Amino acid sequence: YERAWGIEESLEQFQCLMKQHELQSSVGQSHVSVRQLQAKVCALQAADVAKAAREALGAAQPDLAAVMLEAKSAARQLSLALRMQKIKERHSAERLKMMEEEIKKSNAEMTSLREGIEDVSSGGGPPLAGPIGAGKAEVGANRKWFYCSDCHVGGHGQRFCRYLLKRPNWRIYPSERWFEDRNGQVSHCPLGKKAVDFTDETYFSRIAMHIKGRIWLEDKRKLYEFVPDLMPYTYVIQNRQWVGEVPEKVAPDAPPWPWFLKETDRNWGTSVVCCANPDECLQRSKDDATYVVQKHIPDPLHYYNGEKCHIKFYNLLVGLDDGVTWRLYTYRDGYLQYIDRFVKGVSGDHYPHEADNDWPYWDKVYPKCQAGVATVIKRAAEQGKLEGRNKVQFEIISADYIVTASEDVYLLEFNTGPVLKDAEDSPDVHDAGMVDGALH
Repeated sequence: YERAWGIEESLEQFQCLMKQHELQSSVGQSHVSVRQLQAKVCALQAADVAKAAREALGAAQPDLAAVMLEAKSAARQLSLALRMQKIKERHSAERLKMMEEEIKKSNAEMTSLREGIEDVSSGGGPPLAGPIGAGKAEVGANRKWFYCSDCHVGGHGQRFCRYLLKRPNWRIYPSERWFEDRNGQVSHCPLGKKAVDFTDETYFSRIAMHIKGRIWLEDKRKLYEFVPDLMPYTYVIQNRQWVGEVPEKVAPDAPPWPWFLKETDRNWGTSVVCCANPDECLQRSKDDATYVVQKHIPDPLHYYNGEKCHIKFYNLLVGLDDGVTWRLYTYRDGYLQYIDRFVKGVSGDHYPHEADNDWPYWDKVYPKCQAGVATVIKRAAEQGKLEGRNKVQFEIISADYIVTASEDVYLLEFNTGPVLKDAEDSPDVHDAGMVDGALH
């Protein structure tokens, strides 16, 4: 059994589990029958050996050693066959019980989905919020259950639903196909286009998990337009042409100094290319794509063995339902990324509160990173780049910072869908507390 998010998915899974139960039960019974037959054969062989032993003992000069050896062998084979029969019977019964438990879970899920549909249809869910100016998104009165839906938009929507469903008063409300665009992209919505308390399809959600105007944080070119003082000097390539200022030519005898070419709308290092000079950046760019080009920060702070490293600084941005108030929370821990590994600051590893940790710069650079993010959000709000809604909106975002040897910090980019780790998948290093805090 796996959690289903739609009626068809749940029904299909139930049918598959029932078919598996039927097939596995038949296979298990066949295995038991084979073991039973083997035990019967061994019992017959043992009976034949016993008969032959009695006859041999009645002879004038019986070969007692041979008789005892054959009897012991027959008894051992019978004992083994009976033991294997019991093991197979117990194993088959355990598998049958396990399958029945999984079917019960699937059946209970279908019951819960049906009850959720009936409850929401009769007014047990939140009212659908209209456009801005039509009033705030309301919780609704006398609510027994709260509902979440996975509408397959992507990002962390399903993850957030899983965290909410750990609470005893939250249930799944099923989703369904909404429409398909000309490119074949299918969009989903809560069943019957009903509003729910949380879903990744913002229009139907009482609480929005995407900040309106997030493109100004996520797009590296747009970000540089209003906070150039916080970032490395940045150039732009569009359609294989420089846009705006062009970097100076690098002299042939100049010492090598890397330049970084990054697509503006891609994250997680998936489009970063290291080049020797600006000309190579231009050559490596592609048509119909926009890039930012940045020169390597002079004198960066390295990790212990000289590895290049940077900070992933996590934040929670919340826009209130008055449409004008913004709240920024910065997480005390974060990730220090170097080479191809992540190190998490939990329980005093690399980003702890204690001063005696093995990465001593965190307490010094944390306030600088915090102030930088606050400046970005303040300017974006004041300039109307971040837009309010008539519902609460929130987003966990990470900011990549590079630190210099003089302990200055440079903002490289924001990730509005940052890497998050769950305790189930990564027990030692995870972000469960961060997610629970954001959903509080």
